[in-house]
Amino acid sequence: MFDPFIGKTWSAEGNWGDGSVFKQDITFRYDINNVLVIAEADGHTNQERTTYGPRNHGIRKYDKDSGTIKFWEFDVFGGVTKGTVVAKGKDLIYTYDYGKSVVTDIWEYVDDNTYNLTIGSYDNGEWKQVYLKTQFKAVPKAGFDFKFDHKAIPVKDIGTMGDYYRDVLKLEEIPFPGNNPNRRWFRIAGHTQLHLIREEFKDFERDKSLHLCLSTQNLEDLISHLKEKEVPFYDWKGKEGRISDHRTDGVLQIYLQDPEGYWIEINDAKHN
Repeated sequence: MFDPFIGKTWSAEGNWGDGSVFKQDITFRYDINNVLVIAEADGHTNQERTTYGPRNHGIRKYDKDSGTIKFWEFDVFGGVTKGTVVAKGKDLIYTYDYGKSVVTDIWEYVDDNTYNLTIGSYDNGEWKQVYLKTQFKAVPKAGFDFKFDHKAIPVKDIGTMGDYYRDVLKLEEIPFPGNNPNRRWFRIAGHTQLHLIREEFKDFERDKSLHLCLSTQNLEDLISHLKEKEVPFYDWKGKEGRISDHRTDGVLQIYLQDPEGYWIEINDAKHN
């Protein structure tokens, strides 16, 4: 029921019944193997409606006990709205308590890139009071919405290399489908993986510019761990035991080489 919403930015403008301005941009995405729908909305972030930015973070999830889809909307003011959403054909109907009132939002399907939205008091198929009427238009994302899946590197010694990434960098080793002794897979984060492949290949010079980059918010702990294991690390210029701090955004970096000479950058960049 949420498929038409995914991978697009939905935008609408209008006025509430009291004349105040409504403006919103929403993106929807699936998460946790499509178990959750995440809705992130930009809107007015102060009561005067003079600033605009991230305003709501919403979650939709099927609840097997009640057989309904429940939703939660967390807003920038610290509030949370909870309710249910059902489909009627291609229309979506949200129902929730707001103060002492029961409010209904109906997303009325027009086409795959257009929904009419009505918010108000709705009972027995009739609008008793309308708070907002507007139309959301969607623009599909440019490109193909790629996600980074994995990096594969050829190796000569699958045992030594695999143990290095498992024991030194503490990556989680995950099973390779088919139990091939010439393959070792590691999870980096989420669905992102590193694949080590033992194959015959033409060797090449390991240049620092060609490297795997990992980020961590525990860079100091990692450096202590490397020192304990007597694993050397360098700054970009090649000075051992030094940290690169030349990036204009303040990100710190170190560089190290695995047992077969592949370069690895580790930095403290923050990612959402």
